[in-house]
Amino acid sequence: MDLTTIDNWNTGALDTMADSLGKRVTTVGEVEEALRTAGQLPGWYGGGADSARQLYAVTADDLRDEAAVLGAAHQLAIETSSAVNHLKGRLAALRAQAAGAQMTIRDDGSVTAAATPDPEDDDTREAVRKSLETAAKALIVQEADIDGDAERVFDAIRDGRITANGAGSVDEAMRAGVEQGGLTPLEPPADKSAYEVKAYWDALSPEQQRQLLVDRPELLGNVDGIPSAVRHEANVAQLAPVLKQLQDRRDQLKEQIEFWGLFTNEDAELEQVEKKIKDVEKLQQLISSNRWAPDNPDGRMLLVMDMFSGEQGKAAISLGNPDDAEHVSVTTPGLDTSIRNSFEPMLGESEELRRVAIAQLDGAGRGGEKVATISWLGYEPPDKDSSRPMGVSYLEVIQQDRASAGAPDLADFYRAIDATSTKDDPHIVALGHSYGSLTQGLALQAEGGHPVDDAVFYGSPGFEADDEPELGLEDGHGYVMMGTSDFIDDFGSKGDVGPNGPAPTSTKLEQLDVNGRVTQDGVEREGAYIHSDYPRNGANGELRVSGYLMARLLAGLTPE
Repeated sequence: MDLTTIDNWNTGALDTMADSLGKRVTTVGEVEEALRTAGQLPGWYGGGADSARQLYAVTADDLRDEAAVLGAAHQLAIETSSAVNHLKGRLAALRAQAAGAQMTIRDDGSVTAAATPDPEDDDTREAVRKSLETAAKALIVQEADIDGDAERVFDAIRDGRITANGAGSVDEAMRAGVEQGGLTPLEPPADKSAYEVKAYWDALSPEQQRQLLVDRPELLGNVDGIPSAVRHEANVAQLAPVLKQLQDRRDQLKEQIEFWGLFTNEDAELEQVEKKIKDVEKLQQLISSNRWAPDNPDGRMLLVMDMFSGEQGKAAISLGNPDDAEHVSVTTPGLDTSIRNSFEPMLGESEELRRVAIAQLDGAGRGGEKVATISWLGYEPPDKDSSRPMGVSYLEVIQQDRASAGAPDLADFYRAIDATSTKDDPHIVALGHSYGSLTQGLALQAEGGHPVDDAVFYGSPGFEADDEPELGLEDGHGYVMMGTSDFIDDFGSKGDVGPNGPAPTSTKLEQLDVNGRVTQDGVEREGAYIHSDYPRNGANGELRVSGYLMARLLAGLTPE
């Protein structure tokens, strides 16, 4: 199949078919009612009457089976017409976009671009070309699925597999048929980029999108490329079911431990499950207190909620909708961060960062620009162990296994922000603290590139890079913050080499002064000195210098 199939599909014929089938269902209902009345045969008794009543009953059953078939075919016609009309509209929009960019969409979904005299435009035009091609080919996948669904329903009708399922009336039989007919939305594609997933989502009709969200929210909440509002709704819908799954598993493990005794694999799993139960309960609390909605655009969006892929719970919460924001930050935390113990203060810090960034935009005469701040814990940072010197294991800092495991997911999350944004080129800022800065640095070096514009590394043990080009950033857009009393210096970063590549303070990245002073907005701010200072307010209730500088960068302004 190709794009000419979409052009040639006659939705008018489908609408006529749906109308005719609807009328036929009404007629069948009227005949059934007449049979029911006639079949009562008041005042007639004996063998003949019994035979007549039996015949009426058999005929009524046949009518209900017919109603089920009509219901299935009617629903298929309605949904197919809607889906095809959606594909036609999407294809027309893509062709218009292609024409405006001097490009052509071919029938197989490939896109060719006319030559331009300015080679500096090549990279930008290639990105547009790839985006159009991805979207066009997603339409072909969707049209094939629609055709396959139609074949499935018609085969079931032909083979007598659409039945009334014991319905007691024509109306019930028709509803039974509707459930057996219609389209089945494609599930999100596996192992595809966020841009391909977004193209898949856009190819679905609104009715198919809603059906997936209502019936299969677990398929959408953690998929990069699904719009943020959809991910949020899907994850919120999953909070209670996931909590119930974890509670059931906890009870099962307790029974097993009671029978077999302690110091088993079940005992270790029980500890993890009980922590995840607390994680979900904390998410429920945090989201319910200020849940994002179209009429509450500054609320909290639950963009990641994963309690099953690892030993620790994972989550990401955004303040504001990143899809609608010109400026988006993603903060990756470090050692000993958990949902249950860390997300509440993290959200407080995120709210203050957002507030100051908006204030900076207002001061620059750009008050109409929106800001979203995301706290991302989509990986499993090392746990703190208070029995070790300074409360943290040196080996856990220099070992990169957890950062390496989380970096690809973080890179995909950055791309998802770009893929689902309604802005032409959203300004994306990566913020990484402590071990999280290592994860961030590896993500920025991940294969496939990234859309991040600015990156800040604070309290960092290193990130395996010495300058911006190694991180996929333009010169002057990578920043380092290091407090004078930050214990991370004791891990080697005072010299030229740290535990994870060049010591951050010796790199060619921009070194930001985070000592206390009156900043250019006239506010006296405390400095950031110890490891936990950077995102926090000082005693005067104002962001420290470090937080203020991050807010400036988030607003797309230069630091002082």
